[in-house]
Amino acid sequence: MKLVPVYCWLLIAPFASADGLRDPTRPPAAPRAASAAPERPPVLSAILGSKDDLLAIFNGQLVRSGGSVGAYAIEAVFEDGVRYRHSGISQELHLVHFAVFKKPSTAAARAPMGDH
Repeated sequence: MKLVPVYCWLLIAPFASADGLRDPTRPPAAPRAASAAPERPPVLSAILGSKDDLLAIFNGQLVRSGGSVGAYAIEAVFEDGVRYRHSGISQELHLVHFAVFKKPSTAAARAPMGDH
């Protein structure tokens, strides 16, 4: 009879390890971060210059056709956007609110003809 508690303990001992117990007062584990943070999409802020010499502000940097900003190769700059190559893929990015600002004329203003 004295061996009954010992046999019971031997049967239960493998399942009673502390490794499998969870502390209910412990906060939940933080989710694991992805191995690589997702890359943010490029930002086109402005197009500057004239038709013959256009510049773009792409990801905060001034760039011309043929230039590069980080891993982005600028293939062409248009009046309303750019064509760029990234990771072997060519894409276009256009300004959301496109407006053309023309340089004011340097010619003297003419007075209207008629009564003086």
